[in-house]
Amino acid sequence: MSPQAPTVFRLLPEAWRVQLPVFEGPLDLLLHLIKINRVEITDIPVATICDQFHEYLMLMEDLDLDIAAEYVYEAALLIQIKSKMLLPRPRQGDGTESEEDPRQELVQRLLEYRRLKDAAQSLAEVDRLRQGVWSRPRRAWRPDGDEEVALEEVSLYDLLSAFRQVLDRFDREHPEPIQLPGESFPVRGQFERLLGALEAGRPFDLIEDLRARSCRAEAISAFLAVLELARLHLVRLHQTAAGAIVIYRTTRDLSDDELEAIQG
Repeated sequence: MSPQAPTVFRLLPEAWRVQLPVFEGPLDLLLHLIKINRVEITDIPVATICDQFHEYLMLMEDLDLDIAAEYVYEAALLIQIKSKMLLPRPRQGDGTESEEDPRQELVQRLLEYRRLKDAAQSLAEVDRLRQGVWSRPRRAWRPDGDEEVALEEVSLYDLLSAFRQVLDRFDREHPEPIQLPGESFPVRGQFERLLGALEAGRPFDLIEDLRARSCRAEAISAFLAVLELARLHLVRLHQTAAGAIVIYRTTRDLSDDELEAIQG
């Protein structure tokens, strides 16, 4: 690892942290991406690896995880290498392009890191053997009793990738709810509506009118308007033998002051 790279390791909360035998950090993530893309370290497709590296960082931000400074540092180096790969290479004195590969330094760091990681794993295995601890042989799992499924170890990055797919699917199947503004039914509006619908001497079925309202709130507003009409002696209320309640418009006129006094 470059001596300039930060040494802060705060990728996950302590309770969630996944610890390799000796090493962890962005170089381990790069090795994983190289492995799943089935490419050689000496011929890294920088554009692809750079995009996938940033996808993991974005996922960590979505999970509200603290990203270690060295991950940001490595992401900046990848962007720099990607930019150099897109630019034409400088020409030498004889007019030919320089053979210097912008990926060379990163390749050397990855090769060195992989050697150290393999050595650490070998030492850890030797230590387990010395302690007399033998791991249980890996068995095949049969989900339905017929087909064998090989059990392989899952890395932290595999888990993050699977969780990203779950989040994307959830966003597709659970879009943001549409916020509709609530409807308002002022009493004064119902008061004016009823005055326009009532005719002197002609019965008006109150129950039928209330049932025709669009919702509970409008029915309540219309009922309060009827009470206001009765208080001002603009209507008379009668109940028929069948139980229906009818309204009759009186001959009294409504003054402007009384109309202005109606609130709500």
